[in-house]
Amino acid sequence: MARAKQTIRKLCEHCGNEFEAGKATVRYCSHRCNSAALKNAKRKEIIQYTESLTNKKKSEKVKADISNRPYLKVAEIAALLGVCNKTVYNLAHAGKLRATRVSQRMTFISRKSIDDLLEAQTAYKVLPTKEQQPIADWYTLDEITQRYGILRHQIRKIVNAENISEKKDGTRTLLAKRQIDNYFNKRGFEPSLINLADWYTVTEIMEKYEMTEKGVYTFVSRYKIPKKQQNGKRFYSKQHIDILKNKTE
Repeated sequence: MARAKQTIRKLCEHCGNEFEAGKATVRYCSHRCNSAALKNAKRKEIIQYTESLTNKKKSEKVKADISNRPYLKVAEIAALLGVCNKTVYNLAHAGKLRATRVSQRMTFISRKSIDDLLEAQTAYKVLPTKEQQPIADWYTLDEITQRYGILRHQIRKIVNAENISEKKDGTRTLLAKRQIDNYFNKRGFEPSLINLADWYTVTEIMEKYEMTEKGVYTFVSRYKIPKKQQNGKRFYSKQHIDILKNKTE
């Protein structure tokens, strides 16, 4: 026996009535609402296009009306140059445009001062961009896990969050050394940890301090003991464990 097709309860985006749809992509309850919605969308496009043409013609008319007048208002200067009123005021305050305030709400600017401003400017020059220093030093993922005691999936989260530079070297992923170091330094990483020569395995911690395996994992997690992964084994900082154990005993 064929299974009955499951329907979805939805609201029509045109009339707002509730209806049963056979697909999640259905937006309207009927062909009538669908056609009406399409007509409305088309009407909005025509209105937007008409308004843009009207604004364009209005702007051209304003420019034509003011092209031969010796003195212009701030809004007219802005329309002529294609900038906002504030930009015109800033140019006037900087002395680059000759402005005359005849009342609190009316300021006139000489049309000639605009021509003088543009003619006085030097030839256009491309602004120099800051030369980026090449990234010379890179970490492999294994080097980061050993240096900072974090797992690979944690490295990927840091790279995405901090926008760390990376590149491919064959099958290896390389990450910018300076950016990685800066990230950990800002979070209080102790450089002395990098030169640790001695590390404990979980078994060694259990034997030396007579702890259970569960107790070791609880201890290193509670005190956030630096760790590293090497050859499939996990090691914990001997220096940190010894200092903490000596304090608590």
